[in-house]
Amino acid sequence: MKAAIRSFNFLGVFIFCMIFINAAKAQLDTIPASDNKAFLINSKTLNEQRSIWVHLPEGYYATTQTYPTLYLLDGEGHFRYVSELVDYLSSYDRNRIPQMIVVAILNIDRTRDFTPIHSLLFGGKVDSTLMRTTGGGAKFLQFIQTEVVPFVDSNFRVQPYRILAAHSLGGTFGAYAKEAAPNLFKSMILMSPAIYGGNSEILRRFKPFLQRHQNLSGKIFISIGNENMQTVDTLISQIKMYAPKTLAWQFRQYKEENHFSVTYKSMYDALKFIYQDWFIDNYDTTKLSYKDIELHFARLSREFGYTIYPTEELMNNAGYKQLNTGNIDAAIEIFRKNLINFPNSWNAFDSMGEAYLKKGEKRLAIKNYERSITLNPNNEAGKKILTELKNEK
Repeated sequence: MKAAIRSFNFLGVFIFCMIFINAAKAQLDTIPASDNKAFLINSKTLNEQRSIWVHLPEGYYATTQTYPTLYLLDGEGHFRYVSELVDYLSSYDRNRIPQMIVVAILNIDRTRDFTPIHSLLFGGKVDSTLMRTTGGGAKFLQFIQTEVVPFVDSNFRVQPYRILAAHSLGGTFGAYAKEAAPNLFKSMILMSPAIYGGNSEILRRFKPFLQRHQNLSGKIFISIGNENMQTVDTLISQIKMYAPKTLAWQFRQYKEENHFSVTYKSMYDALKFIYQDWFIDNYDTTKLSYKDIELHFARLSREFGYTIYPTEELMNNAGYKQLNTGNIDAAIEIFRKNLINFPNSWNAFDSMGEAYLKKGEKRLAIKNYERSITLNPNNEAGKKILTELKNEK
């Protein structure tokens, strides 16, 4: 099939299926096939029920593909636009980032959960009302590490690459989490981190942490709006002076945004920073050989620490660029590799059938069209070609 398969996903009605789970156990066979799901976790660590929302990539149930995960703090405030943004940037037309699973952790007491140190100081004064519950950050991190992540990893198809996105007081927790559990999240997005009061101790501890971890890898993106730069300056100067070269980082200030509006631009720029080497232009007329594609994804696999395969659409598109310019054997090589990665794709078999047809390999063309139609009985174009081939004398 010459045209790459594309569909557009508009996040509309949000379908919830509340599943009560004990630690990391759930009956997933009761969940309807929707892109968005909600779960209740009976947390032994926190001794309370906690909600998480999960957004699955388009086509999740049609493939066996695995995905990196993006975790959101303050989940109820960021889930919708971040899920839409991830789908937008990972779509065939843009191809700036991979498809991801988005996991939003909803709040009960963010002041408690996002602060590792109990301190009543706020704005230089004691505030025993606002800061009364501070100091639960260690337990919250344990909850994420021993309950949320294992649940997601065991019930969804994930790759071992996690990103944490955190805003404001959540940024305090993000900096703490990087120091306390360096390998839990490979990349961090800290948006206008509000590090104040007794929890400023995190800044003092970050320097020796970096000095002790000179093999630390991954990426950190830090942003801020039109607000006080003092604590962010301290954090950035420490990263600039003491972070190993294997830890990439970027800082952006958005002077036209305030503390609350800074998040959307931050997420957009952060995801593009983390995946700055991902892009291949699917509409570029340049012909890519399989070797070109293989080298590109080998570099990405080394960078992110797991095997990354080209998407079915990218390979299909590259194959047709070769086929349409007369490089039939090069096209067949690409289509063959695509079938290895996606053995249940009717479209990949359809493309291979067309390539063999152009090469004059009638028997192989028929074989691939038959397989395509078996996988997708609605492939009417393939049926027509197959009938014509079988009627030829």
